[in-house]
Amino acid sequence: MLERRYSLRKTLSLLRDVESPAESKFWFGSPCRFVRRIDILVHIVLPELLEVRAPRLAVHLRKTSPRWGRSWRSW
Repeated sequence: MLERRYSLRKTLSLLRDVESPAESKFWFGSPCRFVRRIDILVHIVLPELLEVRAPRLAVHLRKTSPRWGRSWRSW
């Protein structure tokens, strides 16, 4: 399970262990579902960079990842 308290380095090292099959809530999927590197950039690295300036956006990006979003969702 991924957590916000981990450093970016620790999070990136854990990704392979906690990765689940990509799921999309839309029938057409999302680009992140098909390209793992885009998913890492948009839903792991970018939220880490935005955490201080835009915390709500960072939380939203984390929760909407098709691979790792379930780690940060409450359901």
